[in-house]
Amino acid sequence: MYDRGERLKELFKELITELLREVKDPGLTGFLTVTDLQLSQDRKNATVYYSIMGSDAERESAAKALERAAPYLRSLLKKKVTVKVVPQLLFRFDETPRKASRIDALLNKLEKERGS
Repeated sequence: MYDRGERLKELFKELITELLREVKDPGLTGFLTVTDLQLSQDRKNATVYYSIMGSDAERESAAKALERAAPYLRSLLKKKVTVKVVPQLLFRFDETPRKASRIDALLNKLEKERGS
């Protein structure tokens, strides 16, 4: 059974993913995906991890756009969720997909070398 923190984490992640579609910032180009959300013990802060398909310039642009959009997203969360404290949102780029892709490429290279 999930505890309250886990349920809130999943709820916030789902809502933020949905609400990001409503953000009309020109800096949000490329394919953005919310990969994870970490909620602090006191539930006053939430770190939202995201990945984006695109160039490094698009990644930088998205980071700035998400930083600008954080207060707006928090206000939308306040309207949608009835909890005592809606957390402050902090967005962090998730390197995991990029690292996984690099590891996969290295493993494929090793397998090809073994086959030759």
